[in-house]
Amino acid sequence: MGNIALNKTATASNSVMPYLPANAVNGTITALSRWLCNSVPAFLTVDTGALYLVNHWVVRHMPVAGWPSPDYANSDFKLQGSTNNSTWVDIDSLVGNTASITDRTITPVVFRYFRVYVSKGLRCNTQMASIMEFEVYQLFSTQLTNLTISAGTLTPVFIPNTLAYTATVNVDTINVTPTAQDPQAIVKINGVVAPSGQPKSVNLVFGLNTITVNVTAGDGTQSNYTIAVTRQGSASLKTLIAQDNLGNVVPLNPSFSMANLTYTAKTDYDASAIAYIPTTEDPLATIKLDGTSTPNGSISGATVVGTGITSSLEVTSTSGNKKTYTVVVSKNTSAYLTNFQVKKGSASQPFTPNFTRNNLGAYSLNVGTSTSVTIWITKEDLNATAVVTSNGTPLTLSGSSYPLSMPVAGTYAIVVTVTSTTGAIKTYTLNITRN
Repeated sequence: MGNIALNKTATASNSVMPYLPANAVNGTITALSRWLCNSVPAFLTVDTGALYLVNHWVVRHMPVAGWPSPDYANSDFKLQGSTNNSTWVDIDSLVGNTASITDRTITPVVFRYFRVYVSKGLRCNTQMASIMEFEVYQLFSTQLTNLTISAGTLTPVFIPNTLAYTATVNVDTINVTPTAQDPQAIVKINGVVAPSGQPKSVNLVFGLNTITVNVTAGDGTQSNYTIAVTRQGSASLKTLIAQDNLGNVVPLNPSFSMANLTYTAKTDYDASAIAYIPTTEDPLATIKLDGTSTPNGSISGATVVGTGITSSLEVTSTSGNKKTYTVVVSKNTSAYLTNFQVKKGSASQPFTPNFTRNNLGAYSLNVGTSTSVTIWITKEDLNATAVVTSNGTPLTLSGSSYPLSMPVAGTYAIVVTVTSTTGAIKTYTLNITRN
C-alpha cells in the first residue's frame, strides 16, 4: 500500500503564506513545511489523479514537529471523498482529538479527491488549523464487487469471496460484466482485457464452456473467478441438401433455413429415390430419417419418391430437445424429347453423336450447301411445351415441324427448350453448319 496523496496537487479553502497546501503532501516534517489557515471551518484537498480504492488515512498535526501536545493538534475534523471535486461524501470523522497523529483504517471507498474538513481547529486557537502531512493509502484488491451474465443465472448467487459459478444457457454468445472493487485493478476475460463494469461478449460452443475472469491488483496479486457455462444442445439443422438417386441436387422449396421445418421438393422424372445430407447445428445431435438413424453431415439412406411421399428428419439434441423437419416429395413430369430430327426434304440427317433421350447435346450436323431444312421433335409428355430457337430467334411451328431458313453460310445454333407441366426444364442444343 502506498501514500497516493504524496506530491499530488493540493488546494485549500485558505492559507497563510508561506504555509501552502502543497507543504502538507510533500512528505517532509519540518516547522515550515505545513499548511496553515486562519479561518475555520476550512479544508485541505488533494487530487490523486484517478479513482483509487482507499482504506487508510493519516493526518500529522503540529506536535510531530515540536509544538506542545495536545494544544497544537486539530480538534474536530473529518475525511471526505469526491469523484468530481464538487459533491462530497463524509467518510470518517473525529471530535475532540488530542492525538499528534491521526491514523485511521476505514471501510474501503473509491474516490479521486480526498479532503480534510476542519470544523474546529487547533485546541489552543480553534479559528486556526494546521496540518503537517495529509496521507491517503491505496488498498490493493483482487475482488469483484459484481459479476453478471446476459443469459442464464449464476449459481450460486454472486458473492465477492466466492470464485466458482455455473450457468446453463441456450444462446451462442453471452455478455459477461465484471466490476472490480479496485478501479486500478486489471480485469481480463479469457485472457483479454475487459474494462471494469462493461459487458464483454463471449462466444459459446455446445456443451461446457469455462469462462475465466482474472483480476490483477497493482501489487501483482491475482484472483480468478470462473463460470462454467453449459450451452444446451440445439435440435436445429444447420444445412439440409436433397439428392436423387441419379446424383442430382433436388432444390428445396422454400430454400433451407434453420427455423423453417416444412419443405417440398420435386425430383427429376427419371429419379426413383431421394436421399438427404443433413448437418446439425449441434455436432453431437442425432438424426433419424423416417425413424432410422442417419449420419450427421453424410448422405442418408434413400427414400422412394412418388406423389405425396413425405420424408421426416427428426433431430435430437444432446439435452433432449427435438425438432422434426419434413419434406413432401413429388416427381416432375417429363421434359424429355423422345425424337429430335433435322430433315432435308423427307430425308433425316444423322446427328453427331446420335440422338438419345438423355443426352441434351450439344449435337452437331453439317447440311452442306442446303439453304433450308425442317426440325422435328417429339415430346415424351405431350402436354409439355417446347420453344425452338435459331441463334436466339424463335422458329414457328408449321404443321408438325419447324422450318429453318439458312440464307447464308455459317453455323446456326438450335436450342430446344422443353418445359413439363410441373415446371421441369430440359434444354437440347444442336449446331447446324451450312457450307
